Amino acid sequence: MNKDVIYIEAEDDITDILSKVKTAKNKIVALVPPKKAGVLHSAVNFKLITKTATKANKTVVLVSADESLKRLAATANIPVAKTLQSKPQIPHHDDAVEFGEEETGNVIEAEEENSKKIEVKKEDEDSATAETEEEEQPKKKADKNTEAKTATAAAVAKKAKKTEAEAEPADDVIEEEKPSRKKSNKKVPNFKKYQKFIIAGVLAVILLVGFCVWALVIAPAVKITVTATIYPNSFSEKVSFTDVEGNDDVDNGILYSESKTITKSVSKDFEATGELDKGTKASGKITLTRVTTSPVTQIVVASGTRFIHDGKTYISTSAGTLRAIESGDCNTKIIGWSVVCDSLKATISATVDVVAAEVGEGYNINASDSGWTTNHASSGAFKISSSAMTGGTSKIVKIVSEKDIEKAESELDMGIDNEARDELSEEFSDEYILISSSFSSDNGKITTSPALNEEVGDGVTPKIIKEVKYTIFAVRRDDVERYIRKIAEANLGGDDTQMVHDTGIAGAWIDTFKDTGNGTHTGKIKTTYMTGPKITEQIVLDKVKGKKNGEVKTMIESIKGVKRVDVNPSFFWVTSVPDDANKVSIEIKSDQEK
Repeated sequence: MNKDVIYIEAEDDITDILSKVKTAKNKIVALVPPKKAGVLHSAVNFKLITKTATKANKTVVLVSADESLKRLAATANIPVAKTLQSKPQIPHHDDAVEFGEEETGNVIEAEEENSKKIEVKKEDEDSATAETEEEEQPKKKADKNTEAKTATAAAVAKKAKKTEAEAEPADDVIEEEKPSRKKSNKKVPNFKKYQKFIIAGVLAVILLVGFCVWALVIAPAVKITVTATIYPNSFSEKVSFTDVEGNDDVDNGILYSESKTITKSVSKDFEATGELDKGTKASGKITLTRVTTSPVTQIVVASGTRFIHDGKTYISTSAGTLRAIESGDCNTKIIGWSVVCDSLKATISATVDVVAAEVGEGYNINASDSGWTTNHASSGAFKISSSAMTGGTSKIVKIVSEKDIEKAESELDMGIDNEARDELSEEFSDEYILISSSFSSDNGKITTSPALNEEVGDGVTPKIIKEVKYTIFAVRRDDVERYIRKIAEANLGGDDTQMVHDTGIAGAWIDTFKDTGNGTHTGKIKTTYMTGPKITEQIVLDKVKGKKNGEVKTMIESIKGVKRVDVNPSFFWVTSVPDDANKVSIEIKSDQEK
């Protein structure tokens, strides 16, 4: 009849075996244990197998010649076969007792099963009884326990036959194993007392394996420190700047510059020392009378003509005209054959209004017929006389003078220059380099209160206010670094063993910034960049992965410009660089050549 064969592995536990029994396709399931199957050295596990097989409507047969397993199989009524081709048999229950299992429960269970199995064939009962009597005749005084054991064995055999009949067995008919007449004196070792040692051994193996995995797979790491000699190089290149974005050309030295503007104001109180006479001006009239016949034509005295008397200036506010000389105005005489005008017999005069050039009582004078002069071109042709000059008064007041403003401006605290520079600097992010030499300001707008020459009233403190517009330029840091690198790499002259280690962008600045008009400027980029051997973390990593530590040191130190290589493994047993880049730490140090 067909059967499923389950080969038990040494690492299988009871749940694995039960699962395989449940999923077996055939009703007969043969369990084949290995030489050492610790999971089957337990009567409880055998009973669990029997219970699972019963629920799954299957019959389990143990295929083994191991006496200890046969005894345990008897406790769970599991048939045993020596090979897969031999017929299964029920082992003696006595052996299970000797192995240390309790028999009471099994006997009661077997008797209960025996009473229920009324269907068992009578000829099987008679045969079992006859065999029992033949064995008991020479031993009439055998104890009751032996009889009970024999009855139990018979009941188990009947149960096995019935189960086998339900599963429709053909040639694998289970036969009852005849009880041995003598008990074996062979003692089975008690494995329970070795349980602690076994567990300790297993734990030790696990720890050893774990340590090996950690030491050989997880722990290995290497730190490589490369010290390279690098050289400083001065950089000073003239470039152009444009404030029109899009007109820049970094590779050709034309960089885009951006400007920021801010207006700051500063004020200060000051003292007014200027004085002004705000009195009234004296005024009067001046009369001009012809005294000569030359010129003959009319004489016009325009408004604004200045007349001076005793150092005081008066200015005409109206025009006056001395008419031309006519024939009736002259006293004639004959000179040779000609009649000429000898003198004027008529009075020709004109009157103009004048006002003092300045205010003050000092311009008040009496009428005068002499002492006057004028800036008129024909001043010798007429006589000047005046009425009294009156109405001049004096009123001295304090005013803001030019000197007051100049002094106040010089005393202004121009700390706003630094404030403006700081505020403008904050307008640019770290992506820009400030062009310090571009910082500029206009002359500023000066206002005073009161204004220039205005009267300062009582209790009023004059104030000066200066507003200044500040401007500063900045250039993109990336553009500057790109230009420095281009020039620096060109200066290497095609030596592919060397490289630019540091562009010096951190210390770069723009000098001599000048406005060239039309939104363009010029200046010089200045810094110090560093060059040295062509070696980077990635270059080193690509070279050293999987190499021996000593080989790594020799190989890297052979590169021109490398001064020293230190290979530091994480543990003494790590003799080579791991292939895993995450376990390799590389540091490039610079030993600057002075």
